[in-house]
Amino acid sequence: MPTPETLKVLYHMHSDLDTLDLTGPLEILSHAVYPGTKTKVFTPTITAVSEITTTNQTLKIQRDISISEAYEKLAEYDVLIIPGGGSPGVLEGKTEPLDLIKAFVSLPKKEWKPRVLMSVCTGSLFLAEAGVLDGLQATTHPSYYGKMREILEAKAKAGTVKGTKVLEERFVVNKVDEEKGLQTITCGGVSCGLDGSLWLIQHIAGKEAKDKVAYIVQHASRDGEGIVP
Repeated sequence: MPTPETLKVLYHMHSDLDTLDLTGPLEILSHAVYPGTKTKVFTPTITAVSEITTTNQTLKIQRDISISEAYEKLAEYDVLIIPGGGSPGVLEGKTEPLDLIKAFVSLPKKEWKPRVLMSVCTGSLFLAEAGVLDGLQATTHPSYYGKMREILEAKAKAGTVKGTKVLEERFVVNKVDEEKGLQTITCGGVSCGLDGSLWLIQHIAGKEAKDKVAYIVQHASRDGEGIVP
């Protein structure tokens, strides 16, 4: 039996991000192993503009690679995870990760598997601002449903074609865009990133793998509170 592939996950950090938006998915995905081989399902890499990024909770985190190196190696990654928090600085300054999101979505399609773009909390506002949610369903932190609709309305006036439906759910999984070879997942506020990450584990490695991780981290998986294809 061939060894299942370990997927490469790129996490982006921006100044004032929410700590759990980043570390929640990082923790969940780090425990995932394929039941048959016990090999890792995911391997993480963290990128940021600055060498050290300070979160909203004042935790200082060192990046693994520079943002320029992330762009150079972007095609190697299977999953891009965008945490939220500190959204005004990104949205008003039009700073990273907006261009990184656009670049990831624009990568050539992989013929044998789709890439995954996942946001947590107000990270979905960055996806909206980057213009990559047209024709999709999405969610965000409940306090920011209005802001998300505001961004999407502005994009619609600028010429987006299909629009985006904002859903008040813990996480929303869209069908694979076969043309782009991309599947987009948006998660609600903070802890919802745990649920979106558990769904991703089950999607890639099966329910047994997902249940094992939920047990390890003692998280009651809320499968019925997300929208999946």
